Amino acid sequence: MERKYRPKMASTRWTCERELEVLKAWEEERPYEFKYSPQDPREVIAIDTPPPYASGKWHVGGAAHYVQIDMIARYFRMKGYNVLVPFYADRNGLPVEVQVEKAFKISAHRVASTSEGRLKFLSLCKEFLDEIEKELVKVWKRLGCSFQYWKDGTDSEEYRKITQATFIELFKKGLVYEAERPVNWCPRCKATLADAELEYSEEDTYLYYVKFPLENSSEHVVVATTRPELLRSCKALAFNPKDHRYAYLEGRNAINPLYGHKMPVLKHEAVDPEYGTGLVMICSYGDHADVAMFRDLKLEPTVIVDRSGYLTEEAGPLAGLSIDEARTKAVQLLEERGYIVKKEKTRHNVPVCWRCKTPIQIVHAREWFLKQLEFKDALLNILDQMEFKPEFHKVKLVEWIKNITTDWPISKDRYYATEVPVWRCKRCGTVLVPEPGRYYRPWIDPPVWDKCPKCGAPFTELEGERKVFDTWFDSSISVLYVTGYMRNNELFEKASRSALRAQGVDIVRTWLYYTILRVYQLTGRPAFKWIRLSGMGLDERGEAMHKSKGNIVDPEPILEKYGADAFRYWAAASAKLGYDYRYSEAMIKTGMLFATKLWNIARYISCFPQPEDYVLRP
Repeated sequence: MERKYRPKMASTRWTCERELEVLKAWEEERPYEFKYSPQDPREVIAIDTPPPYASGKWHVGGAAHYVQIDMIARYFRMKGYNVLVPFYADRNGLPVEVQVEKAFKISAHRVASTSEGRLKFLSLCKEFLDEIEKELVKVWKRLGCSFQYWKDGTDSEEYRKITQATFIELFKKGLVYEAERPVNWCPRCKATLADAELEYSEEDTYLYYVKFPLENSSEHVVVATTRPELLRSCKALAFNPKDHRYAYLEGRNAINPLYGHKMPVLKHEAVDPEYGTGLVMICSYGDHADVAMFRDLKLEPTVIVDRSGYLTEEAGPLAGLSIDEARTKAVQLLEERGYIVKKEKTRHNVPVCWRCKTPIQIVHAREWFLKQLEFKDALLNILDQMEFKPEFHKVKLVEWIKNITTDWPISKDRYYATEVPVWRCKRCGTVLVPEPGRYYRPWIDPPVWDKCPKCGAPFTELEGERKVFDTWFDSSISVLYVTGYMRNNELFEKASRSALRAQGVDIVRTWLYYTILRVYQLTGRPAFKWIRLSGMGLDERGEAMHKSKGNIVDPEPILEKYGADAFRYWAAASAKLGYDYRYSEAMIKTGMLFATKLWNIARYISCFPQPEDYVLRP
């Protein structure tokens, strides 16, 4: 063979070390940096990349998810788009605080009880996040992802300023209000949770059949309940209007078997005649059905569970006990008095905190709420203006929107998140909201008014809000942040109309729903042109990866052993869009062999001289 036809690439195998050379060149040349110019004729596409929670390292499933997003970005570049695909960390919210509490063995509420302590806790959170973020950045760069790294994550002043500006705009529109009402409450995190933040855990328990004497009668009725510890807060019994067995009870009263107070027997369509005896207790509050029935029947609640998950003095003999202890004590007292007819083993779904898995309680709390009920029909219509891939996952979002029954509680008594930008006059009670344009910390910053605009009280009487926003209130503006909302109107108008959301199906009812809601409330149009929903990356047995299971697969040793191209081959070949997929080291090995084949094809091509021009000829 003539020398000029010998391969210019000597090695016959692709190696991981060659990837490092390519990554170094990319770092220096920055070929994927997004540059916007009004004169650029290319269509802009903004890929709203999920800001990863900087509260722990990725497993291979998380790493594969970002590889798949990178493939989308590369596809659109080849199609001729000017692609904006940033990478920045989600550094707000409860998950970060929980990790810091564990790492430093502290209680956030105790440490942050003073302004000085709060500053110290915030500093610990930031230091923790900085270290975790370094690991995330190192991994996505090693994966060969062509993202543009933005150091300003969701805890930056710039991001928080925009979050607060959207709150101020919605407040002025009359879509935000403050109210005291029943909310989901995590006793461990001491925070209000939206319905979308609840998970459900199946638990074994007992269904207790309890006798309730009827007033002015020797008769009694039997009610089945899993929560006898709430008897003090029981304000009525109810049956379904179509259940003729209990028609004779209408207008009569039952007597509480533990506390002796009278309770009316009422009708309500939500009662299931097939559950237990068909008669139910209406307590404040056993579950969300109780909340709805209290509202419908205009009953006056007596909340007997405090924010730490213990029964209050109102509970009499059960005061000071935890929920489980109070249940045991209540059953004991009922049995001693002959009111337990029987008990049956049963399994039921218990709502738990999505972060710490503690069973939630329903308590009265004063929070800030964002209106969403009045937007349900509009949101269902706007879903049809966005293209879902795969289409069948759209059903989950439709069903979620249809089943929303309350407005969204957007505030929490926590710390490492965007502050609610509100002051309140202690003299007249007026709520004061500043103008947008800067980042406010009302719990420590002085008010922006010299005096109360309404009553003239001096600024010393203006008290700053100590609450922060729910993390999804922050995360739900990610596409606005990416496309330059409130900062670059020209870019926003161009990029926001071709925005793509790539995310997992596990956060459809949170990140996706809240983004669609907020963008519609702020702009009146769809948040995205395309929505791509992927399944979850599982371990080789098909199980979700969790630290508690000990089945986490760290991507870094895999990348070191096989390289990013082999890993990316598995991420592409194993995943069917919208479905869960399993980790497979065998598939990664196949990817390494495939990379070598591609290398040798390139090696063969390198035998030939470079063409003099690159004009394609028919």
